[in-house]
Amino acid sequence: MAKKRESTSKKQLEVRLSGQVFEIPPLWDALLIGRQAPIGPEAAKRMADSMAPGQFELIRISGAPVEAILIRKTILQSLTPEVLPELLLEELAPLIHEDLVVRVQVEVILHAARTVRLE
Repeated sequence: MAKKRESTSKKQLEVRLSGQVFEIPPLWDALLIGRQAPIGPEAAKRMADSMAPGQFELIRISGAPVEAILIRKTILQSLTPEVLPELLLEELAPLIHEDLVVRVQVEVILHAARTVRLE
């Protein structure tokens, strides 16, 4: 005769909520656009231009899982168009898939120091 199993399982449903400020445009300082992403570089540029005309520059990338980078032009005043894409690709491209579009926040911090000779 088989033993009757008593079950002590409980069913639960957990709901987690989080929120984030919706920004116009809905991207931060840069957008890494994967080669197989559902939105292409030109469409991403048009989206950015429709919400923030003239504020973003599209830089095409070859030989990486990232097809293009859309970068806020004010960031390019501190970091040249050669330095920032290289930095983003080295640090972030290995972490993403070709079918993703990843928004990136770039924080440029300026440091200055001076030594003054006292006589």
